[in-house]
Amino acid sequence: MKLVRLLIILIIAIDGLAGCADFARWVRQYTYPSDFRYIESDQLRSAMGQLARHVREIDEHMQTPMDPEQLRRDILEHLAGMDAAVRSLNTSGWPSNHPLIDMNLPRFQRDIGLARQAVEQEPANYTLTYSVTGACVYCHGRR
Repeated sequence: MKLVRLLIILIIAIDGLAGCADFARWVRQYTYPSDFRYIESDQLRSAMGQLARHVREIDEHMQTPMDPEQLRRDILEHLAGMDAAVRSLNTSGWPSNHPLIDMNLPRFQRDIGLARQAVEQEPANYTLTYSVTGACVYCHGRR
């Protein structure tokens, strides 16, 4: 009877420590190959939230009449923010636990760069910016 109580207390203590010590992350280093990049769900949500915010802001700016130079600066700032969010998910060619991201992220990052170059031209060309902000549909579908 004492042994059973001791085992139960030990299991509860280990379970509590495992939850506090980010046990899943520790176990992943042994369950995934070294060339595999595990993207945490909070990291994914954060990056996708940043992308969504920048897309909404770009769409708002494109529909609001404003000074052309201010529009250009704002769009470039949001494209840079989108690029930063994408870089936070970039697995640099290594596989991750999100195959759609692995497949589409390099092209999306390239498209953001091309949109920035087009906006920096004189006169600014926003055509590629529209395609970048609409790219969410490719992975997420229409909502």
